[in-house]
Amino acid sequence: MHEVSTRAKLPKLAPDTIRRERISGWMADHADVPLRLVAAPSGSGKTTALVSYAATTRHRAAYIALDAGSTPAELRTAIARALGCGVPQDDDELLHALEGAGRSEVLVDEVDRAPEAVRASLRRFVYEAPENVTFVYATRARDVVNATRLISLGLGAVLDGERLAFTVEEATRLAEAARVDASDEREIGRLVHDTEGWAFAVCSAIRDTASSARSLDGAFDRWRRGNARFMRRFIDDALADVEPPLASAARKLFDGELIDDVTLDRLEQQGLFVRWTGGAYRPYRAVARVARAGTAQPTRTLTPFAVRLFGKPEVRVEGERVAWFRRRDAQIFAFLALQPQGRARREQLLHIFWPDADRQLAAQSLRSACSTMRRSLAAVVGYADLPHYVSFGDEIALNLDLFAIDARRVRAHLRDADAAWSAGDIAAATDHDRAALRLAHEELLDGDVPPALAGIATELESALNRASERTTEEEEKQLIAAG
Repeated sequence: MHEVSTRAKLPKLAPDTIRRERISGWMADHADVPLRLVAAPSGSGKTTALVSYAATTRHRAAYIALDAGSTPAELRTAIARALGCGVPQDDDELLHALEGAGRSEVLVDEVDRAPEAVRASLRRFVYEAPENVTFVYATRARDVVNATRLISLGLGAVLDGERLAFTVEEATRLAEAARVDASDEREIGRLVHDTEGWAFAVCSAIRDTASSARSLDGAFDRWRRGNARFMRRFIDDALADVEPPLASAARKLFDGELIDDVTLDRLEQQGLFVRWTGGAYRPYRAVARVARAGTAQPTRTLTPFAVRLFGKPEVRVEGERVAWFRRRDAQIFAFLALQPQGRARREQLLHIFWPDADRQLAAQSLRSACSTMRRSLAAVVGYADLPHYVSFGDEIALNLDLFAIDARRVRAHLRDADAAWSAGDIAAATDHDRAALRLAHEELLDGDVPPALAGIATELESALNRASERTTEEEEKQLIAAG
């Protein structure tokens, strides 16, 4: 166990660490909440957030890092010494001593690594500590405390992986601190998009770029290919203390296999590189299909496909259009592009596209469709690089890192609009609704929607109609208010 009682003794951070006002601001804004839970996967910047905040908070702060060997007595002693209290004999004595500690904050790192007896004490402190002392717990897994109950009682607030993710502005400042040319906003934007802002990937890719004196163009792909074995070790370390069946499921997911939703939910709850987005679970891009990073390197810098599904469907890369051999090929591709994870099992495709056909004949038709789809895509990117874009195995899977799909952007804007409306942020909500409507100003697939995509088309149409009604209503309110 490691404890820090003064700012001068805080753990060292990297020299190019930047101050992230957005994170420290959240910490300060919630300073009077009994528990601030910083819950996110390994590499999300939890320790940096705690140490940076401890160095600047106006209150007395104690930073304590736990491990598997920590004991309740060691925890009590660390807190007491850090806040200038006498060494307590039990939790009751510590809680009493904290009443005289003045306004203080106790920041506890690596909570998920601690034994259950230590976690039990930490849970008790949240409910029974005096009001002058508040706590910050950093953990990979959210179930170390009952966060839902604490939030409902007004006793807790959660800083999760989404909030910890780097923004374009923060990544730009980090690149500048590392002396990397960050003048091209598109390169920074692509890096944040590819890494989803995950601190470990953003920082590693930028530092790798700095050490090699290269540009940020293709920085993420370059870093991931060059560090495939390191990434596997990083993932193995994160899974080392996870029960074997769950760890095995995580590895299968990262290598591209489909996992049931119950297991995916457990992985997300445990902070094992799975996020809930777009109405579905999916692994972090930086760890998804890690095995792919160890395969043959692309013959060139991979350029993403631009996929248009609203209006006349079109798939292009570097200005060259994909020419499908059959209408069914284009429909299957559109179906994959509209799936939350960009993939589907062959059995699912057989059921959707050939529901009434003889099973053997349907399977042959799907094999033929996969063959011609492969030919069409390879005609513009080459067979050598095609496996980096799409895989044709027991499941057909698009590498969504390399497909910019208008319908996915529409869904993202609609999702963000819903969240903004719920939060009462009308300006942001209408901006997102309008952006979705601009992207989807024409009909999906130019109105030629096959039965296999009818359900998805109806869902999108309903969401877009709702967005249109909301923006129209808000515009009418503004006109009335303007007189």
